[in-house]
Amino acid sequence: MMVSLAMRIVQALALISILPATVWSIPSSSSPVLAGPIGKDCTIGSIHEGTPTGKNITIAGVPTYYSEPPHSKDGKNSTTKVILFFSDIFGAFYINNELLMDYFAAQGYHVLALDYFLGDPVGLHTNANLEPFDPSFDLNAWVEKSRKQAEAVTQPWIDAVKKRYGAKAKYTAVGYCFGGPYVMDIAATDGVVAGAFAHPSGLTEDHFNKLKKPLLLSCAETDTAFPAESRRRAEDILAASHATYHSQLFSNVTHGFATRGNLTVENELWAKEESARSVIGWFDRFTIQK
Repeated sequence: MMVSLAMRIVQALALISILPATVWSIPSSSSPVLAGPIGKDCTIGSIHEGTPTGKNITIAGVPTYYSEPPHSKDGKNSTTKVILFFSDIFGAFYINNELLMDYFAAQGYHVLALDYFLGDPVGLHTNANLEPFDPSFDLNAWVEKSRKQAEAVTQPWIDAVKKRYGAKAKYTAVGYCFGGPYVMDIAATDGVVAGAFAHPSGLTEDHFNKLKKPLLLSCAETDTAFPAESRRRAEDILAASHATYHSQLFSNVTHGFATRGNLTVENELWAKEESARSVIGWFDRFTIQK
């Protein structure tokens, strides 16, 4: 699996030196942390089976997975709907993420995910138990490098996607784990009509205080990165600001359930699929013309 993944991802590390710095960064540590840093729970899970139907393209110089909707659901008289997909640390070209994006596309959305790891997802270094293939692999250093890369490429990529589909399209954003902060960043602007995340990492109170757009929180009952007390604090902030939000909690699942759940376990399969259905239902609420 890892060999095929490596072959499919374009090596583009040279981009870092030529792309401009942007505002896409984690807020200062002065804001209390609600969703913790990347850790072991972000690397474990199951590999899903299926045949991806999307394609690998390049947008703003960044390798991108793109899955398009059936023509019958995106006709000339319908609103173009776009999902910006911000992946977990396994990246845009990980089969689980590709299959999830294909599902979203089948519901009538253009779905695009940038490879903000620039050809270097965590799967190239570790197995599902966070055991490095390379004994010198440092997860924390990899995360720090990857955040800097993402900061450099994300805004130019979003700008290019919006140029591709135009101002009349309805844009939404969904993020998983590592991708959570990028959803919260863009949902603090007018860049999307709605956002969603599942089992996030790297979030602070500032992310919730600054939220402007409707937000779906898809959460695991057991999540070391986004524990119950953090989830409740986030909900308190959203309620106090009269934000438009919906928080769902899935029992007997852990961090990663929405992208790497064990599909042979009925509860994990249902939670993973219900989370995906909920994302579409949430986005449909704000993108379908009344």
